[in-house]
This record gives sequence, structure tokens and C-alpha cells, in this order.
Amino acid sequence: MKKLGLILIVIFLLIGCTPKVIITPDKLPDAVVGELYYTEIEITGGTGRVTSVNSVITPNVLFLEPNPKAGWGNYNKSIIIGKPETTELIMVKITGDMAPSFFNSDPKFEKTYVIKVKESK
Repeated sequence: MKKLGLILIVIFLLIGCTPKVIITPDKLPDAVVGELYYTEIEITGGTGRVTSVNSVITPNVLFLEPNPKAGWGNYNKSIIIGKPETTELIMVKITGDMAPSFFNSDPKFEKTYVIKVKESK
């Protein structure tokens, strides 16, 4: 019985060793029709280094790109950039992978944002 308790404690500790992936900010700023939209995204926690980032943006008026300020190959920091043409809501779904670790051999993350688009003044 003591062995089972010890095994359960070790499993609990190992599962708890992989921190949660945090994608910030929690909410993206509103956009304005016809004006350049630019915002920065940062991915932290998890197993560390982001190895790939993908996005599905609907409608296809904005783009997710690696942040040039972060250095080549750094996917932990990205930007969303573009110019909306209508007041239609923009859905941004970000998915990706992180470098695997001993505790998490297939680390993935996902977050969906909704961007409101306002009329220009």
C-alpha cells in the first residue's frame, strides 16, 4: 500500500512539473477600418521554446508573423499585422508546438481571439 501511495505522489509531482502555456495578452485591442493594425503576442511557460506557430485568421485581412525584434527563429514572440477593410469581426486562432520535454513529449497550445473592428472617424 505504501508503494502505491509513493507511486501516486511521484506521478502527481511529475505531472505538476510542466507549467501551463500562457499566451498574452488575454484580449487583443480593437482595430479600425483602413488603418494599420499591429499588436504583439508572447507565448511563455509550457516546456519552454516554441518550435512552431500557426494561425487561422478569418477574414483573411491580418497576418501572424514572428516578431523581428525577438531575433531569428524566436517563435515565442509574434506579431499580428494587417489592415482591416470592413467592420466584420476578426477571429484569430493561434496553435503551435513547444520543444518536448521529459515530462511532456507532445506539448501543444491553442488560443482564439476575437478582434472588434470599428469604423474610422
